[in-house]
Amino acid sequence: MWGDVERTSRTNWIVGVGSAISLILLIGLMSWLRPGVPKEVTILAGLEGGRSHQWATRYAAYVESHGVRANVVSTAGSGEILDRFEETTKPTVGFLQSGVEREARDAKASEDLQSLGSLFFEPMFLFVHQGSDIHDVPDLDGKRFYSGQPGSDTRSAVRALLETFDIQGQALDPELDRLTPAQATDALLAGQIDAAFLAGESGEGQVRRLLAEDGVRPISAQHAEVFTRLHPDTANLLIPQGLFDLGEMIPREDLRVIAPAMNLVTHQNLHPALIDLFLDAATSIHRPRTLLSKRGQFPSEDYTSLPMNPEALRYYKDGPRGLRKYLPFWLASLVDQLIIYVLPVFVVLSTVFKGIPVVLEVKTKLELGRIYKRIQRVENATDHETKRDEYLAELDRLEAASAKLRTPMVHLPQYFELRQYIHDMRDRLERGW
Repeated sequence: MWGDVERTSRTNWIVGVGSAISLILLIGLMSWLRPGVPKEVTILAGLEGGRSHQWATRYAAYVESHGVRANVVSTAGSGEILDRFEETTKPTVGFLQSGVEREARDAKASEDLQSLGSLFFEPMFLFVHQGSDIHDVPDLDGKRFYSGQPGSDTRSAVRALLETFDIQGQALDPELDRLTPAQATDALLAGQIDAAFLAGESGEGQVRRLLAEDGVRPISAQHAEVFTRLHPDTANLLIPQGLFDLGEMIPREDLRVIAPAMNLVTHQNLHPALIDLFLDAATSIHRPRTLLSKRGQFPSEDYTSLPMNPEALRYYKDGPRGLRKYLPFWLASLVDQLIIYVLPVFVVLSTVFKGIPVVLEVKTKLELGRIYKRIQRVENATDHETKRDEYLAELDRLEAASAKLRTPMVHLPQYFELRQYIHDMRDRLERGW
């Protein structure tokens, strides 16, 4: 009975200590080794009402439906987005056109940035007057033309185009820098400038307006293939006659255009679970076919100028991580975290539990040894007759001490031998030795 009680007590003690150690280690690992999935993320977009801002709003709705709060921040364009990335360390993603980091005022602004992939094309249209002697990009040399506002995606793409063909022109005229795309369209129609670069995905806005005008014409980029080979973050697109409006036959003829791609960009240390979530959103939003892309063409690891995020590359190859394929985002994230933390805890606890029996064994041997030494002092004494009562009292104390020992099963034979030894010693003393 006594042995069962002692063993149960000892088992409860070991389980209690082990559970406490597990809890402490788990909390410590979760708060120190690796942070949990962030509950809030910032999405940097262009001007409110613009296309990238509209996309950002859809992304925000998607991630919020999975339990992550999203704050959409409007900016003046790519330049400000790069600045904001440099200023913050919080979980942030942003919409940047491929190649815009070349326009950064500080080269270090993009060193920590990585692409999660391209999302859609942003074709560049070059418009000139009917009867103009401008037939391709190299003919712009020495002309007065609009190349987008400073810091804009259009300006970045045009600058790369001009540098490739070594064109000087008057693209950086301060008066033209102040023009909006709508004002540049008016200036071109009024004959105040020779040409204008405008960006548009589906023939809407100013692009759609100029394609329908009789006094201007779009230029088909004859050197598009050369440029895209030199700049693989851009695409060489054919826009067939009538693609935007078959009834009005817009455009009026086939056009070859150069198209950078919009990229989803983030810091290189964004949590892997958030990367998966944003790529899930990108797949849901951009996978369908459009006028300029095939079904499933986007999101893509192609058409990027920044380094690709390794987790994003893994996603494109294998899809969502582990349990994300089968469980909701919040539950899969929780299980992933537990696996990451519980495994090392299990290893540590296994070592601890293996060490506990060794400690108990050493402790038991020491306690048994101390009692044996005290018994031997009684046995080796030469005055048993005169100090019998004193020695019997000592044996009582030793028996009481032995009864309190927490003896592992492996040492029960030695324990019972000790108890018998004490009993035999008492009999000898009571018989007069």
